[in-house]
Amino acid sequence: MASKSENLNVRERILCYAEKLFTEKGYSNTSIRDVCRAANANIALVNYYFNSKEELYKELIKTKTEPMLKRLKEISENDLISSKDKFSALFDVYEEFYEKNQNLPPLIAREIVTNTEISRWFHKNIIAKELRLIKKIFEDAQREGIITDRYDPVTLMNFSMGAIMFILAGTNMVHKVLGKEFMVRGTIREKIENIRELLMNGIKKTNRI
Repeated sequence: MASKSENLNVRERILCYAEKLFTEKGYSNTSIRDVCRAANANIALVNYYFNSKEELYKELIKTKTEPMLKRLKEISENDLISSKDKFSALFDVYEEFYEKNQNLPPLIAREIVTNTEISRWFHKNIIAKELRLIKKIFEDAQREGIITDRYDPVTLMNFSMGAIMFILAGTNMVHKVLGKEFMVRGTIREKIENIRELLMNGIKKTNRI
C-alpha cells in the first residue's frame, strides 16, 4: 500500500499535468486518459482523488485561485487601508498570482470567452467573486478621487482586467502568428507594472517641465 507522502505526490502530479493539458488543449479537448498518460497514473487513482474530469478541473482552479480571492477580500474589506493603497495593492495581488501561476492566463482567458457548463461554473464560482471584490476597490478609489469619474467604475474595472489578461495571454498567441514584433517583452511583474502606470497616467503625451 502506498504511503501518505507517495499518495500526496501522485495527487499533486495529476494536478500538475492536468493544468498543463487544460492550458494547452482546453477542457473539452482533454480526456482523463490524456491526464493519466502524462502523469503516469492510472484512471482508478484519478477517480479516487477527483471522481471525474469535471471535479479534477474544479479542484485545480479552486486550489490556484483561492489564495488570490482571499487576498482580494482582505484588501477590499480592510477599513484601515486607504483607497489609494487598496487600488495599488490590487495590482500587487495580480503580480504575485500570475508570477506563481504563469500557465493560467491562457486557461482563464479561454474560459472567460466560452459558454459551456464548466465555463459557467468558472464564471459563477471564481470570476463573479473576484469581480465583486475588485468592483468595491474601484468604487472606493473613484469616490476618493484616486481614479477618474468620467467613466463608471465597472467600465474602468473591465478595461483594467482586460488589459492584464490580454497582455499576459493574448499577446503570446498573437506574436506566434504574426511575429515577434507584436510580442510584449518583460517579466509578468514588469508587464503588470506597465499596466498600472498607464492606468494611472494615461497614454496621452504631456509636456514635461
